[in-house]
Amino acid sequence: MLRHDSLCQECLRNGLYTKADVVDHIVELRDDWERRLDQSNLEPLCHKCHNEKTIIEKENRNKNKY
Repeated sequence: MLRHDSLCQECLRNGLYTKADVVDHIVELRDDWERRLDQSNLEPLCHKCHNEKTIIEKENRNKNKY
């Protein structure tokens, strides 16, 4: 997380400076377990952004089930 100065990368993309407190797997572990420790698959996020991303991913996964 230090390489990102502990800032939420999603907030940063939107011009905001927010402390990151979660390390997110960009590609979910259930989709690619082999990338679980891959530094390029890890991204610091704040809880708010992480929760929003998780909800969207869950909705997309449910849509693709049917």
